[in-house]
Amino acid sequence: MKRLFPYLIIIALAVMSVSSCKKSARDVYAEAVEEWIGKEILFPDSMMTVTGEMIAPPTADFTIVSYYDSTGCTGCRMKLPFWNEFMNKVDSVRGNNSVELVMVAATDNLKELKHLVKLNSFSGNMVYNPDDSFNRLNGFPGDANLQTFLLDRDHRVIAMGHLVINSGLERLYLSKIGNDDLNSQDISQEEEVYEFDFGKVSPGEKVTHVFKLHNESPDTLKVRDVITSCECTSGSISTRIIPPSSGYELTAEFQDTVPGEFFRTISTLFENNKTDIQFELSGVIINPNVKH
Repeated sequence: MKRLFPYLIIIALAVMSVSSCKKSARDVYAEAVEEWIGKEILFPDSMMTVTGEMIAPPTADFTIVSYYDSTGCTGCRMKLPFWNEFMNKVDSVRGNNSVELVMVAATDNLKELKHLVKLNSFSGNMVYNPDDSFNRLNGFPGDANLQTFLLDRDHRVIAMGHLVINSGLERLYLSKIGNDDLNSQDISQEEEVYEFDFGKVSPGEKVTHVFKLHNESPDTLKVRDVITSCECTSGSISTRIIPPSSGYELTAEFQDTVPGEFFRTISTLFENNKTDIQFELSGVIINPNVKH
């Protein structure tokens, strides 16, 4: 089923109602914004970067902090080339404002972090936090897409959400840094969303669904990236160059072993500021020890 909705970017004064036991990405984001906007992010008195340097909590006008836990492929989730590109955009809008980027990795693989920083010529602060003390101080949301924050000088959250999967959030961060005071109505570009419910799935079973799409715009679409919300989900696009009036497909796969309801997302990102497409996958992994 296909539906359209405006970006839910900053809705700190409104909580969306949940009409069923399954929460959509919009519901989850709305609740996170309600909880975190205005909240202070706590930093340790000192933090060690991958170079061995000890740094104090940031004092910039704006700080972007992105936290990564120890699960899965750290480099795959960080996407440092994106952050290099984004900070170039920040430089073009920040004016006299100082902006600091802090990546915090709760991994014990220091060698991997050093390699990532060198390989991608990353100039931000890469904090090595193997004991996960930063997360323990703050109790971040469990969803990795909600573990990136834009902070003011007092370290209070003024925007949140991982920019890689949402171009609307990227524009919001830039507008805040540039003091343009954009709100959710100003950036109400609509995002296409497709849903599929796998129903009941056995633990470890791999399930697949093919979304059939069509480029209804007069322009050729060029796929920049396909991002998934976790490693248990994958998405592959049939072609990365999509001429006008052409059809294409997104193949979604899900496989996990943890019983219970699941909700996963796949985002297809396009070049030249074309509207992103999000795919929402849901279902329930049955407990083999419980009669259904």
